[in-house]
Amino acid sequence: MEWQIKTIAKRSTLSGEYFTPGDRIVCLIYKDEHDGELARVDLRAEEIEEFNIPGEVLGRWARVVPDSEDETTHEGEAISSAEDLFFSLFEGEIEEAREESDMLKHLLALMLERKRVLRAVGDRKKSGEQCYRHIKTKNEITVPIGNITRDLIIKIEGTIGDIIL
Repeated sequence: MEWQIKTIAKRSTLSGEYFTPGDRIVCLIYKDEHDGELARVDLRAEEIEEFNIPGEVLGRWARVVPDSEDETTHEGEAISSAEDLFFSLFEGEIEEAREESDMLKHLLALMLERKRVLRAVGDRKKSGEQCYRHIKTKNEITVPIGNITRDLIIKIEGTIGDIIL
């Protein structure tokens, strides 16, 4: 399945105000405590302290709203965002959201491998865990291998669509 890169949200989740070029935007994904679904908020960096996130944060990434509509810039931003989100998933393990987090890690690892940001180390695994090497830093990270279903892909695409490559 090939996903299209969606642009960053146009407005702040908190204030509803439109973002302008140069604004630093922080995107958070979380597991909603009310319905257990993955959800996302897009906020100006200075709004994070004011916003009460209704669930446990799984990951985050930050971007600056670009000045131009240059497609190369958008693709580079999307790869960078996916990379930021991927590494943030390893920072604070949340037991209740482990299944979603593990599937996100696996899906993002595959996408980042395709974009040559990560490289699989050793034999390709079909279950358990796969080790990857980050090309820039040479750091190795172990990623759980989960069952990526069509429903999961649709759910994730709706939540973090602007960094899906």
